[in-house]
Amino acid sequence: MNRRRLLVILAAACFALTGCGVLDQASPGAAAPAPAPTPSASAGPTSGSGLGDSVRDAGDIPDPCTLLSEARVTELTGRDVTRIDQDGQQAGDTTRFCQWQQAGGQLAVFLSRTTDSDFTSQIAGASRVDGVGEDAFQLAGHLYVLYGTVQIDVYSRGDSDEENLAQAKAVTRAVMAKI
Repeated sequence: MNRRRLLVILAAACFALTGCGVLDQASPGAAAPAPAPTPSASAGPTSGSGLGDSVRDAGDIPDPCTLLSEARVTELTGRDVTRIDQDGQQAGDTTRFCQWQQAGGQLAVFLSRTTDSDFTSQIAGASRVDGVGEDAFQLAGHLYVLYGTVQIDVYSRGDSDEENLAQAKAVTRAVMAKI
């Protein structure tokens, strides 16, 4: 399990260094650190989403790129998609991501399994966020949301901090409706 976690962390770090575009960002302190993946949680009962079986509590984490179309991403963020970076992972992997490069910004969605205790252990230094998921906090421009045993990490960049947070909340709600 430790080797798998190390591979996930290394993959996320490589991803963060190769396409995030934060080096050419003008505003200070807005760089997007790699998310902190958490270990798998024990599976609980599966609930129905109306779109098939929900993965909220059990099942394979879906590819986030399949959850939001380019048109939906543009609608949620107000920015056109210029490129999509997929994770290339296989069904069954416990951490998945998709990044939509956009004219003047970007949107990234990371999904991973977690537990309540692992999720809350990441909150040190973060700001609590209300109105989305079972628990949520913001840290370093990322919105982290607990949804059952799924941690949803959304990073939206391209507008003011307040607008980016509002967009991240809207994206999170759209993702929750699909998982």
